[in-house]
Amino acid sequence: MSNKKNEEVKKHARKRVFCDYVKSFLLKIFLFTRYYVDILIDRVFGYFNDSKRVPIKKCTNPIILESATALARKIRKREYTSEQVVQAFVDRIKEVNPILNALVDSRYEAALEEARKIDEGINNGTISYADFRKKPFLGVPFTTKESSAVKGLSFTLGIVKRKGRKALFDADHIALMKQAGAICLGVTNVPQLNLWQETHNPIYGITSNPYNNTRNVGGSSGGEASLLAAGGTPISLGTDIGGSIRIPAFMCGVFGHKPTSHLISTKGIGFRNGDEETTMVNIGPLTKYSEDLSSILKVLVGDNDAQLKLDKSIDIKNINIFYISNPRDCFVSVFRENVKNIWLRVVNYFREISSTEPEELHLEGTKYSGKLWKYWMSQESGVDFMKDITDRTGKAHPVIDTIKYFTVGNDYTLSTIFNFINKLLPCPKDEWAKEETEKLKNQLIGKLGTNGVLLYPSAPFTASYHHASYLRPWNFNFFVLWNVLKFPVTQVPLGLSDGLPVGIQVVAAPYQDHLCIAVAKELEKAFGGYVPPFETS
Repeated sequence: MSNKKNEEVKKHARKRVFCDYVKSFLLKIFLFTRYYVDILIDRVFGYFNDSKRVPIKKCTNPIILESATALARKIRKREYTSEQVVQAFVDRIKEVNPILNALVDSRYEAALEEARKIDEGINNGTISYADFRKKPFLGVPFTTKESSAVKGLSFTLGIVKRKGRKALFDADHIALMKQAGAICLGVTNVPQLNLWQETHNPIYGITSNPYNNTRNVGGSSGGEASLLAAGGTPISLGTDIGGSIRIPAFMCGVFGHKPTSHLISTKGIGFRNGDEETTMVNIGPLTKYSEDLSSILKVLVGDNDAQLKLDKSIDIKNINIFYISNPRDCFVSVFRENVKNIWLRVVNYFREISSTEPEELHLEGTKYSGKLWKYWMSQESGVDFMKDITDRTGKAHPVIDTIKYFTVGNDYTLSTIFNFINKLLPCPKDEWAKEETEKLKNQLIGKLGTNGVLLYPSAPFTASYHHASYLRPWNFNFFVLWNVLKFPVTQVPLGLSDGLPVGIQVVAAPYQDHLCIAVAKELEKAFGGYVPPFETS
């Protein structure tokens, strides 16, 4: 009898081995096919788009290449006037925006008038050194996305029913930035209702990448990243619910930081009033230089500054480095060699300088990023996609509106249709999603602690051609996991490959934002960080 049982056990074992072999073989075939299909997509899109490329103008004013921190310091020391600085960025926007379509509403004259008043106060002594301490960005311009309320400026969210709508108040994070002395120049383009990985809507059209105007800028803070990289603003404020800061930062070669959750008021972001019980959305800075991240973040978190230890001194050599080279998510595209190479260079760099060997992690839950994000999006409080997309004048009907889009047409973009279809697909079960999220969170916090960071891929390849994201809708899965877990994460630029930006994400446990930013600064020194997409004098 025992021999018979042993035979059964061996038989089942052989069957499992065979099944695993078949699955592995089929997966390799799938990935091989997927790799070359992606290359074919790029070839086809390139055939129709490469001839349309228009370079942006060279930089003739060195002011636009300065960090926000340096500009604030030079205004304080009277090396620049605020008017000089604001005028430099106004002039630059006028040079690049016809190609990029990044800024969609402006307040140039009002901004210049604010700058003149600041200069007058500095000159006559009514603005003192103490005022500069209270207002760290006094006289420095900034921009923000059109879905964040800025009093008097466009506030449509790309929804046709809101066309011509102006904000009647400042979002809380905009008010904080203004209280810090910064001067708003205008608002930038977004996808419809912020829900897509490319910046395009029926009111303002599509935004282009400054490194190659035939390429995607990402979304939803795509207008911000595009304008920032092109030298049109020194400070960009974005929001992030599914990579909306980090996707554009990656594609446009700038820094982007999504902070630890629930430290910054969400009032004034779209339809949000700031009292949401559960949300993945967050506000954060996009900058050309890493030194600006902490300074801007301090302004945004306000009284929560102490929780983030942003001024804490860090010895990079003693930070524990972990990395995940492949999340094993079969929904995303296969990595290209240029992305793999830069990734290996980063890991090897830390092998050389760190006191401990970087450790590779293999976590099962990373392959469920998209599913987990879909579940937690269904739990978002204070928002209702089907109502919000109609400006809360009714409720969208996914099937009917999708049919209308492809027949008689309607006011929606194809990205909204994709979101309708996604809404119709089954949502992960409540118990599974919560257990998997908690499991993954505990695994990572256990590893990272208060002195560790995780290096994580940003994308399988550089910025794609316009609209190619419709054929690769799940590549944003690389970003959404950190919204699900509510961890801080910095998108770090690592120079260019074939003329387009590459980079990685640096993740830390909650309230350890200072570690992300410290590693970002180190990588900027080692790999060059932001590289201007234009000639400089």
